[in-house]
Amino acid sequence: MLSPRSLPVRVLRKLNHHRTTELYFVGYPKTGNTWTRYMLGRYVQLVCGLPYLPLFDATDRMGCCERFCVGPAMHFTHRPLLWHDQKASDLNFENVIRPYIEKRVSLLIRHPLDTLVSLWMQRLHRVHDGYTGTLTQMIEDPVWGIEKLFRFYELWFEHHGRVKDFLLVRYEDMRADPETVFRGILDYLEISPQDDGLRQAVADADFESMKKVELSGEAPKYPSSGYSMFANGDLNNADALHVRRGAVGGFYDYLQRDEAGRLLDLINRRLSVFYGYSNGS
Repeated sequence: MLSPRSLPVRVLRKLNHHRTTELYFVGYPKTGNTWTRYMLGRYVQLVCGLPYLPLFDATDRMGCCERFCVGPAMHFTHRPLLWHDQKASDLNFENVIRPYIEKRVSLLIRHPLDTLVSLWMQRLHRVHDGYTGTLTQMIEDPVWGIEKLFRFYELWFEHHGRVKDFLLVRYEDMRADPETVFRGILDYLEISPQDDGLRQAVADADFESMKKVELSGEAPKYPSSGYSMFANGDLNNADALHVRRGAVGGFYDYLQRDEAGRLLDLINRRLSVFYGYSNGS
């Protein structure tokens, strides 16, 4: 049997994966992608009686998106976001929206400042690029900062009606009432929720439960790459963990009051009330 990372399988995956994927979870990094993936994977594992946790990253031998006993063929992605030299001006309808026109999309979002704090922590403690800049410097960075985030979600606000079907999932709503929000996700996926499985999946995806899995060193691995789903750093450093804090409004712990006020005003002016983070929402 060919390895999942062998050249023939990778070619087939490239040709067939997008064609056969029916639904995408799309989001900026640090907006709850791993959390949602883990919770959904645990639910599918329970109801389908699987011996492994699905991460919605695998393909069959023909490169087609993996399917299970419930739900559509689905995949999680940050596409087309890149972190070398891609700036806000490089994002447009063609590369952000066009690939999903014929697909169903669940868009994940989190407060921009909490998102960028988490991304900053990743750069400091988990990405080995030697970054030593301050949070404010990263927020203002053209490749990693807030302008790129604004552009990404501006495009999705303007064109979300162009995809086949659309669901917005807010990180803060999930933190406040994970069972209700997850039930809504299952409904969107046209999966009839089984109450016992739903409650168990939500409990198993609780932050403390996920942190224990991460610290155990036995986290599930992505079939396509072999990498752990928890891309952590030093397990003895709390800020280097993938499952770090998950705080709502935690950015206040890292920004001076005046700087936070300036950035909140910017968000109020630049991010549509559609997302629920501006004063008028």
